[in-house]
Amino acid sequence: IDRVIDAIERVKMSEFMEKEPARLSGGQKQRAAIAGVVALRPAIIILDEATSMLDPQGRQEVLATVKAIKEKANLTVISITHDIDEAANANRIIVIKNGEVIQEGTPEEIFASGEKLIEMGLDLPFPEKLKLSLKERGIDVPAEYLTEEGMVDWLWTLFSKK
Repeated sequence: IDRVIDAIERVKMSEFMEKEPARLSGGQKQRAAIAGVVALRPAIIILDEATSMLDPQGRQEVLATVKAIKEKANLTVISITHDIDEAANANRIIVIKNGEVIQEGTPEEIFASGEKLIEMGLDLPFPEKLKLSLKERGIDVPAEYLTEEGMVDWLWTLFSKK
């Protein structure tokens, strides 16, 4: 029972322990499901489209929960997703098309492909779309891959000089 309580606390669901599952939001249900897995103390967690049916807030809750648990418990998390922004937060990305690996690398390596990603049938993460749009408007943008946070920092530096 201690492991279950610990897992519930890790996913920040303690206040919902007495609630009926039907009354939980989608994000809360996902976090409860993650608590069930965490209570088993696995070395690897595999998530298959864990955020696909969630609203933006639920998606953020689940991703933040998984990230915190991953770091705290030193877990390996394999996340299967079509959400390019979610994939952008990974340590490594494996791009699979028609059952075959077509590219593998860090987000920086994968997203350096830029518009080639679109040819592979993928979308670009928001920061890369923003960089392309700024470049089209004549603004000199960094060549390296930037996360959303990195893009905000870069924009802040750029516009605070003006």
